[in-house]
Amino acid sequence: MLNMADRSRPQWVRIGRELRRLRLQAGLTQDELAKRLNMSYGTISGIERGVRGTTREVLAQIDHLLSTGGSLQRMWEALNSYNGLPEWFRGVAELERESSEIREYHPLLIPGPLQTEAYIRTILRIGSPALTDEEIEEQVRGRLDRQAILTSERPPILIVVLDETVLRRPFGGRETMGRQLEHLLMVGERPRVTIQVVPIATHLHPGLDGAFHLFTVPHRGQVLYTETRNAGNPVEDPDAIADYTRVFGELRGAALPEATSRDLIASAIGELP
Repeated sequence: MLNMADRSRPQWVRIGRELRRLRLQAGLTQDELAKRLNMSYGTISGIERGVRGTTREVLAQIDHLLSTGGSLQRMWEALNSYNGLPEWFRGVAELERESSEIREYHPLLIPGPLQTEAYIRTILRIGSPALTDEEIEEQVRGRLDRQAILTSERPPILIVVLDETVLRRPFGGRETMGRQLEHLLMVGERPRVTIQVVPIATHLHPGLDGAFHLFTVPHRGQVLYTETRNAGNPVEDPDAIADYTRVFGELRGAALPEATSRDLIASAIGELP
């Protein structure tokens, strides 16, 4: 019997779904894959259906056989690395870790990869008042761990578009928000990070449908990600991705250039109430 390090059924389902996609992409049946791995058909079927867990070592064999570049191993590691995050939220952390490029728009909050510790803590206290102090600190650590992608050996290209209202709202108070905006300026100096702001005076705003992410994932392609208060929704439908890609382009067109956006962020610090 496999020594399974992870017994969370939703995680099994994610790995199984990805394994099935990669197997079909390679043109193999479940029986053919099982024989090449010297496993039973039932084992492969169970993993793909999300009713059976597996190990990193098994996924390494499958990655090698299917020439995936290690994507299944990285997925397994991601699903076992974000213990401070709610289960539904781990999907976006996994996509962030896998991506070569991330495009994100948010009309209400600073996006996760750019948040300070105090800003994160404020979000959790306001949005999840039932959490204990210990649970809040665990989630703060989990969210901060996500930001390691920006200082990794090969960080993704990160392009963020914000509404000016995000800068003007003194979220958590003047000190918390001031330090958050200073952090935004600091991270924005990195060569693979672009931050643009859509000014309040914009008459025709293309981002009225809310926040979204567009991920470019090697060996997988484009993934759209939207989320609600307690659920995340990855979408790989080409028409939906094309539509949101168009919207993101329009948002960048409506936003101030990068240098002017930096000036606006800097001025917002001094104008916080």
